[in-house]
Amino acid sequence: MPIKTVDKIVQNQQRWIGNFAFFLMSAGALIFWITTDETIQNAYLNRSTIVSVLVLIGLMTFLISRSRLSNRYQSHLLSVMFLIIPVTSISLLPYAAVTVWASCFLFLMIALIAYDRIMMWYAVVIIVATNGYVMLRSETVSVEIDPTDHYARLGMIGIAICIAFIINHLHLRHLHRLQILANQLHDAARHDLQTQLLNMRGLEERFAQPYHPQLLLVGVHLENYYELARYFGDEIQERVLFDCIERLKTLLPPHLGMVRVEGGTLVVVMEKPPGVSCQDEMERLSQQMSAPYQVDRHQIYVNLYIVIDDGAVHPSGMTKRIQQITSALPESVRNSEKVMCLNEQWRAEQALRVEAAQALSQADINHDFYLVYQLQYDSDQDRFIGLEALVRWNSPIPGAGRPTVFIPIAEKSDLIIRLGEWIFEEGCKTRKRLIGLVPDDFSLSVNVSPRQLTHDSFMPFIERMLLKYSLQPKQIKIEITESQALDFESQPILRALRRIKTLDFPVSLDDFGTGHASYHVLERLLPLRQLKVPKQFIEQVEESEKRQSILESIFQLSQSMHVECIVEGVETDEEVRIAKNIGIHLFQGYFFAKPVVLEEIICLLQMKQAEVTD
Repeated sequence: MPIKTVDKIVQNQQRWIGNFAFFLMSAGALIFWITTDETIQNAYLNRSTIVSVLVLIGLMTFLISRSRLSNRYQSHLLSVMFLIIPVTSISLLPYAAVTVWASCFLFLMIALIAYDRIMMWYAVVIIVATNGYVMLRSETVSVEIDPTDHYARLGMIGIAICIAFIINHLHLRHLHRLQILANQLHDAARHDLQTQLLNMRGLEERFAQPYHPQLLLVGVHLENYYELARYFGDEIQERVLFDCIERLKTLLPPHLGMVRVEGGTLVVVMEKPPGVSCQDEMERLSQQMSAPYQVDRHQIYVNLYIVIDDGAVHPSGMTKRIQQITSALPESVRNSEKVMCLNEQWRAEQALRVEAAQALSQADINHDFYLVYQLQYDSDQDRFIGLEALVRWNSPIPGAGRPTVFIPIAEKSDLIIRLGEWIFEEGCKTRKRLIGLVPDDFSLSVNVSPRQLTHDSFMPFIERMLLKYSLQPKQIKIEITESQALDFESQPILRALRRIKTLDFPVSLDDFGTGHASYHVLERLLPLRQLKVPKQFIEQVEESEKRQSILESIFQLSQSMHVECIVEGVETDEEVRIAKNIGIHLFQGYFFAKPVVLEEIICLLQMKQAEVTD
């Protein structure tokens, strides 16, 4: 809520005075109306006139306080209306000619409630004038007053005026100090204390309108911001952040505001540059912003990611747009996408994830999910050597059944543990059914998530499943995905890997080359049996020498470690040919077999078995 200014306070005060005056004048008129003529027999005005004047003053005061006049004009008019009262009631002054303290008390009250001195000057003039009139012209009916009493009255009024102005001065000075402090608190609540940039609350107030289609939001995220404090200290971290802000101010066009959302995450609000490709401009900005930062004798490198929202896709409030940017930043880091645009497709995916998460929370694992299987082929032996179990969801929402949609959602909660156990047991059932159709070394691969791998119930569960379905560990291959958020150095992971090693389960490292597994980690994964090369390294490999080099390097690493190297996602004969020229002979992909239900797998294996028999 914005802090009220002095003018606003005066305006509210004058409205309160108008309400109070209307009530007071009405009450006074009622008192005069019921007063007997004898009580005011010495008055110069009759009762009806006094009542009418009081009601008129109250009504006019109320209307003036509600008018759209400036505070200064309102103060003049209100003062005139109030000071009509002693003028019209001067006929009653003979009853109170000796009341010195009434004027002093009036000044004291005005000094305390008045936020400007217009009313005070009016009060000075009218009270001095009325007391002078009493002293020179009026005769008291109560007591005989010596002339020195009038001088004392004027002296006391003079003292009262001085005291009133002093009190009023202190009152106004205190009010201004309070307003300055309030403004400072207001600014502090709307700015980041460290950088003095706007925070979310300040942004909401500055851009209060719900939709700003012509405003461009640029989210800038220093991915290694917190690591800077760990390795270089808080002071270096702070200076890098300030240098980053200064670079942004220098490199960007004039902007309307800069917001610090949290840590090393900033959002810049600016007008759309006409006729300019935001994607190209931000890619250049990313390169310039990522240049090393020289702090003292240190040369600091930052991992910088940019997310752009041009507001042209969906009308939403400023806060909602920034929330979308902050939710997209982890995705850009995860995908190593230095510059990301929040386009219509991205927003549709976000909406789909929200719907999928709501539907997934109500899904029945035993009825709403099913498995398909994709065979793995050995080109040297010209036979299938294993298959991978892939989970699918019968989702009521179109598009939500894709594993890339619902698996990441499930991995954010313990749902993945229950789902993973169901997949593992179904995989064991499948491998049990294949006995007699395939050799003993034919393995069925089951994906294991990081959350599942580190859960206390995981290892006892898979041991029970082996006993329940009378399977050997070598017949079930555990696939661990390197690209997932898996800390191979953590103690829970190491304990699980040691237990897997003890049970002699073959381990396959999926999506190899997309994560952070080192050679030291690969040693700990023994009995590592397989490195799986993701589709992104084989896709259109014939057009990229770099991909061929990466593929060859992974194969050489597998050879040095005496483990298999299998390429997944192969779809063309040319991809197979290049991989075979490198030395790879294990494949998984549409070129050899599509993911199908178990019955089709069994039929295919029976046909292969019949061909071999013939």
